[in-house]
Amino acid sequence: MHILVVEDEVRLARQIAAALTEAGHDPLVVHDGEVALQATLETPFDLIVLDLGLPQMDGLEVLRLLRAQHVASRVLILTARGQVSDRVTGLQLGADDYLPKPFAMQELIARVHALGRRYNEEPALMLRVGDLTLELINHTVCRGIRQIELSARELMLLKVLMREPGRIFTRTELCERVWEHAHEYDTKLVEVFIGRLRKKIGEPLLIHTVRHVGYTIRESGASSDSPQK
Repeated sequence: MHILVVEDEVRLARQIAAALTEAGHDPLVVHDGEVALQATLETPFDLIVLDLGLPQMDGLEVLRLLRAQHVASRVLILTARGQVSDRVTGLQLGADDYLPKPFAMQELIARVHALGRRYNEEPALMLRVGDLTLELINHTVCRGIRQIELSARELMLLKVLMREPGRIFTRTELCERVWEHAHEYDTKLVEVFIGRLRKKIGEPLLIHTVRHVGYTIRESGASSDSPQK
């Protein structure tokens, strides 16, 4: 993939570019937001790795302008570990995923590959896990022929899970993706909403708890790392 890396820490930017190159990608590194915006107007990128803590024009403003200019590239935002509200805002502005600093390069590459797979897929009009479907245009949720009525938050939570079946989401990550005021979140709230979804979706169980980690959605017969109800 052709990847734009927007990172003002020169040493880190070089490390990211080296790791991406070794993984078979074609990275271009820039160190500020204005140059990044100009680069996207001149060259189409498959993916943008965007640090939010940029000088002068911060990463959130860069992201806002990218989406305003209808730049369709996938965006992976990099944030300081404590900047929960910025991560939430980034996702709301159109980022596809985030990675808190400090991070391992192996995890960065894994996130890049996951976003690359999604980039190459045709845009889906329906999400499906087993006999559970979620239509993205009219937000209709069905289990087989039975339609399920969900609240807005329940729908958002289910959509996050169903976009990446088999992926394990931590409670904190689900809070950040679903609840707007993430700095006030209580992860117990996630457990409450997971319980509501399970009750409404019914048996056989599709949303599984991975003990001490978080939640994943998958068909009951699919392989997993010993998930528990």
